[in-house]
Amino acid sequence: MNRGYGPQSFRAALRDAVRLRDCLALSVVPAVVLGVFTLPEATRESLAFAYRDPTLVTAYAAHFVHFEVEHLVANLLGYALLAGFGYVLAVLADCRRLFGVAAVTYVLAFPAVLSGLNLAVPRNAIGYGLSGVNMAFAGLLGVVLVAYVGRQLDARVRVRYAPGVFFVAVTVVSLVALPARRASVALAALSAVVAAGYAIAVWRAWSASPGPVSQECSTRPGWFDVGVLGAVAFLGYPFVGFPAPTPTDGSVVNVYVHLLGFCLGFIVPYVALAAGAFDAGGEAVERTSEGF
Repeated sequence: MNRGYGPQSFRAALRDAVRLRDCLALSVVPAVVLGVFTLPEATRESLAFAYRDPTLVTAYAAHFVHFEVEHLVANLLGYALLAGFGYVLAVLADCRRLFGVAAVTYVLAFPAVLSGLNLAVPRNAIGYGLSGVNMAFAGLLGVVLVAYVGRQLDARVRVRYAPGVFFVAVTVVSLVALPARRASVALAALSAVVAAGYAIAVWRAWSASPGPVSQECSTRPGWFDVGVLGAVAFLGYPFVGFPAPTPTDGSVVNVYVHLLGFCLGFIVPYVALAAGAFDAGGEAVERTSEGF
């Protein structure tokens, strides 16, 4: 039998759910990024991913390399927001194990994967920065957000509806980051239609089960607010991660790798849930002192 946090206040539930070892594990990435930033510039340049001369070492290490303080701070703040907020929603939705496995995958496997997929677009340039990994956490945020809403606010909301919010975000990305061409407009229109289809499915599910099916905590201070903040973070971050192309000082935002990170970051945990590898909302049975 699953056990949620409904009877508790939000602060008490958050205090019980958040674990120090999880926070320490999440802090490893910023520590590594800051450590790499202290290296001599020549060393950092040798770790950047050159598309014309790729190596396995640079394919991974480049995602932790930064040259400008502004870029470093922006990526660290993005990581703190996406990974931190995603963690909070996940543990309150009893998806701790899903979040932990996804986070480890994003940090250990995604850097090399994203760099390799980057080679599909030939160019004479170098790539670096944590933003691709950040966008993976943004994708994960969409999954755990829906899981949180279904677990703590309204039981009629199922994780299978998560692609709806994903396609809403893709619509935003298509309109914000891509040039106003037929292809981007078509992508935006298609994504909006798919998102609308999921919205109709949710509406029908709610109509078929009238009355408030929400759990107790939906009326308690904090629970609903966190859900709203999660939605704002998920739908608002594309404006940060996918800015309109404005090259400065010879550098451009790699929209391609951002989109790859975002899509893979959503698809991987969602498919894992759909395949039954994780039980969304069922992990509260094992409330032990272990972390990830």
